[in-house]
Amino acid sequence: MNEQDDEMLIEEILCCQNDDDIRSLVDSQCLDIIGNSLQDQLKLAHKQLFRVIKLFREFLDSSSNQFWDQKKKREQNQTLQQDYLIIHHELQLEKSRGKQIEEANNQLRLQIKLYEGDFETIRQQSFEDIKKVEEQLVKTKNQISLYKNSLIQKFCVICLQKEYCILLKPCGHVCVCEECSKKIDQCPIDRVKVTKMKKNIYYYGLQSIQNNDPALLRLASKRFLN
Repeated sequence: MNEQDDEMLIEEILCCQNDDDIRSLVDSQCLDIIGNSLQDQLKLAHKQLFRVIKLFREFLDSSSNQFWDQKKKREQNQTLQQDYLIIHHELQLEKSRGKQIEEANNQLRLQIKLYEGDFETIRQQSFEDIKKVEEQLVKTKNQISLYKNSLIQKFCVICLQKEYCILLKPCGHVCVCEECSKKIDQCPIDRVKVTKMKKNIYYYGLQSIQNNDPALLRLASKRFLN
């Protein structure tokens, strides 16, 4: 029994496709034993059986390793496929968001052109859309009027209910009540950062706002800042 015999036996085992092939292989192996003495036959049979079992065990071990390798590859492929599906789904969501943002930007640009009175844009709109824009412009104009009136009538530009009484520094605007002044860190008119606030305003400050007189406003601010 040598290595070449083992290789031949492996080839014969692999060629077995059914029970008849296995029986034929066993018969051929038994023929090698027949003709020897009983003791020699037992020794030879033992060696032959040991060799067959050993080879079969090695074959099973090899098949088992291949099985686990294939299983691992299948699991890896499934993981990769799942990752691909997740990434593909996220990509589709991003594309959808991008499309929505683009559509929203187009609508905003259209609204801006309408509010600016672009004639060509107005011509392309339906009567209902033009009416909605007109109503919105009227509403905006009314809000601006209320805001201007709040300045003239000494109302806080934030709550529009209480009289303003706080001077904001360094910008010099007097436009908020004491309660609302506690909620801000920037001037609501020019967005300048407020570094200091002062309560109670002088007559010049009131007159400058009521008469919309920049000279009086500068005078009032200068007196407060000093």
